[in-house]
Parts: sequence; structure tokens; C-alpha cells
Amino acid sequence: MLIDYHMHLERGSFVEEWWLKFYQKAKERNIQEIGITEHGHRFKEFRPIYNHIPITEPWCDSTLEEYKEFMSFLKEKYNVKIGVEMDYFPDKEKEIKELLREYNFFDYVLGSVHFIDHGFGFDIDPNDPQWTERDIEEIFEDYFDKLEKLIKSELYDVVAHLDLVKLWGGRLPKNIDCLYEKVAKEIVRYNLTIEINTSGLRKPVQEIYPSPRFLSLISSYSIPLTFGADAHTPEDVGRDIEDAYRLAKNLGFKYISLFEKRDKIIVNL
Repeated sequence: MLIDYHMHLERGSFVEEWWLKFYQKAKERNIQEIGITEHGHRFKEFRPIYNHIPITEPWCDSTLEEYKEFMSFLKEKYNVKIGVEMDYFPDKEKEIKELLREYNFFDYVLGSVHFIDHGFGFDIDPNDPQWTERDIEEIFEDYFDKLEKLIKSELYDVVAHLDLVKLWGGRLPKNIDCLYEKVAKEIVRYNLTIEINTSGLRKPVQEIYPSPRFLSLISSYSIPLTFGADAHTPEDVGRDIEDAYRLAKNLGFKYISLFEKRDKIIVNL
């Protein structure tokens, strides 16, 4: 069963005409179940989580009520899940927990790290001075520290694009396998699902998230998977998902997580 549980409508409005472009591409690529996962920073109700990151303010253009109404309409006609991609900030755990409890209409919540120490949005600009002023080991360790805290927070259902910090390519830190192994053990301990995200193939790193190297290290843990192309435009929906399934099976992964109102349903890969 091919799924794509990670896509964004944010470059258009909540109207069926825009949605159908995504849906039709999913059908072309044999995707059987899809999930929309708008970024949390898009919604005014979630603004308290992001108000310390000024760059996100212009991205806040909608309300959760609009999203809920539109997605409820789609669910009556299409096989679609309601998701959200929520950034993790260690000092915002209380706010995240309270807001997810208040707005509890999601089928699943993707947890992601896009900002590390000092508000460094590492995936925004490859020429950000922090990439040259900070040691690569420090950046990766900072990122994986946030990721480990995300897992332990028990706020999320799926860990999205787990090694996103590598997206610009270049040298990996020498201790990368240790970082991978440590976070994998926490994922098992807290019973989370890992997303295989194919959008890295469209980035300078030209590699899926998490890397085949990471996946080979953790394949014995029986961690369930979801898959996502992280499409922000219709043409990327389902892109490279079949290849990602093939890789996962070859590495020995056996299970997929499907979600309904944040209940996890395990099926065979």
C-alpha cells in the first residue's frame, strides 16, 4: 500500500481546485492514501509556539478553523488524512501540548526540527554565516539533541525527515553513526514511527531522509515507517515513493503506520 503522508497546500488556498492538482498526481503515481500536513507556523492559533522566531511571522496566513473545515469537507469525498507538521522547541513543550489537546482534529502529528540554537533556521539559506562560523560537529550535535528531546516529549506520532540537517550536502561529522544509533534507540523506546522522506533527493544532498546509511543501522529494530515526498507543489506528490518502498523492503523493514484520529494502525509494508 503506497502512502504519501507529507504534503503542503500552503502555496495556494484551501479550495478544492488547488487540492485536486495534488490528488490527481497522487493517483498518477499509484498513491493509495495521502495526508495533508500543513506547517504549524501557518496557523494563527499556533502563533505562541513560533513568536520567538520572527522569520515565521509572514508565513502565518490561516486559521486552524479554516483548515479543519476544509479538510473535513475533503474527507467526505476523498481518502485523505488530516495532519500537521509541528516544529519542536524545548522551551515550548507546554504550549505545544496544550494547543494539540485543544485542536484535536488531526489524524497524526509530524514532529520536526527546523530551528536549532539561537533561532538558526539551518534549512533556509546555505549561505547563512552560521554554516561557516560554527563547527559542523556542533551543528549536527545541536540538531540531534533537539531531535532526541522531540522524541522524549511524547507530543508527536511520527519523526519527520530525521536527518534533515544534512540537506545542503558536504561533510558529515565523524560521530554521525553514534548520533544515528542514539536517536534510533530513543525512537524504539518511545514507540514512534519514522518517516522516509524523499524530498532530500531534490536537495543538494541528493539523498533521502533518513539516509540509507541510517536506515541500514536501524533496520533490525522493527520500527514502523511512514512515507512522504514533502510536496509543496502538485508535481512532487508521490515522487520517488515507490523507490523508497523498495529500499525499505530490501533493508528488512516490515511495517507501515497508518493513522486515524491519532490512533496508530500497523500494517505490513
